[in-house]
Amino acid sequence: MYKTLRLLICASVLCLAQAVQAQSIANSPYSRYGLGELNTNLGNLRTAGMGGVGVSSGSSFHANTANPALLYYNSVTIFDIGVAGQYKTLKNSSLSQRDGDANLNYLTLGVPLSKRWSSALSLRPYSTVDYRISSIGSLPNRPEAVIINEYSGEGGISELYFGHGVRIADGLTIGASASYLFGTITQESSTIVGDTSVNDMSLERVAYAERTRYNDFLFRTGANYRKKVAEKAFLSAGAVYTLGTELSAKRNTSYERRDLADTPKSAGLLPDSLEGSVNMPGSLQAALSYDNGANLTVGAEFFTQDWSDYRNLDGDQELGNSYKVNLGAEYTPNANAIDSYFKRITYRAGVRYGQSPYVVNGEQIKDMAVTSGFTFPIGRGSYFEPPYQLNVMLGYGKRGTTDNGLITENYLQFGAGVTINSRWFVKRRIE
Repeated sequence: MYKTLRLLICASVLCLAQAVQAQSIANSPYSRYGLGELNTNLGNLRTAGMGGVGVSSGSSFHANTANPALLYYNSVTIFDIGVAGQYKTLKNSSLSQRDGDANLNYLTLGVPLSKRWSSALSLRPYSTVDYRISSIGSLPNRPEAVIINEYSGEGGISELYFGHGVRIADGLTIGASASYLFGTITQESSTIVGDTSVNDMSLERVAYAERTRYNDFLFRTGANYRKKVAEKAFLSAGAVYTLGTELSAKRNTSYERRDLADTPKSAGLLPDSLEGSVNMPGSLQAALSYDNGANLTVGAEFFTQDWSDYRNLDGDQELGNSYKVNLGAEYTPNANAIDSYFKRITYRAGVRYGQSPYVVNGEQIKDMAVTSGFTFPIGRGSYFEPPYQLNVMLGYGKRGTTDNGLITENYLQFGAGVTINSRWFVKRRIE
């Protein structure tokens, strides 16, 4: 088992190391702003299936990185890998298109270090940029001259997370995590001018590109208190605060002249290459949940982060205050049932509604979705080798509006992953 687990971890690290640098969320025009589309689900497919609820919902067989204080509840070694993607329809007032993609989403290893202390190491996206926008117009007073403007961006910021959770009193756990953020975002704008009144006009594209590399550390603190309020009834309250930070940034700019096949004709660096920092605001998550100590959990969560003070390297304000409200639940009919496999499946559902940080044409973009999820046990397992788990998540949502020349995204989210549980550092005895 240990050899198999080590091979899986090594293979996943190699795959994810490439994937997190080539993150993709399909065409998402709003990722053009700020640091891109932010990953606000800091948990896993379990929390995603519950509408994002996770700050006060601990689990013994899922590494809950949404709140480092809940890592304490990981009583076994957990290796968790997940794949996520989207299929979406983008619409404005007159046009629509479909797009989609999928990629490795997270890789987590959680290890209990003692009866009071557990830790986890995780690699996941912090933000993602992926957009392609084009517009067609004409020169003033010269309608036969056509201008095609194209804007594109790709890349993102990855997060290497290291967290710890400790029990300090009955029902009370605290935690902290340190993350290293790193990644590169490339944004490009290009223009093609064509004049139908000019014979044999040689068309070419003039492109301007900005390549910005980011890196710095990010710290979070968390706490959770779980109390028995009745027979088979527990209430939990949890919170996570992410400290603000100044994210180091270095930007190089360049231009190119290309033909229509995108073959460069000439290129060069521009003299305004810049080093500096962008301010990332702190955030707060707070949650309440109920569980019966066995097979049912219900939770509600609130998240807020004020991006209105964010400035990019040019000093421009692009974003506003964001918030999100999540509601979710999970239920397992009978985890030990031998007469029906369906009773051992965990079923999840949730909803979320929020205001994204993107402010475009005077409109702040809203985002809402309904989610569902399942955990399918693989094998019967034993004390030393708990059963493996296949985790699945589905969600349907809407973001944006077609008012004021904006774009609406109707998206189908999907995800799948495997959780491998194992007990390490246990001496086996033969009686």
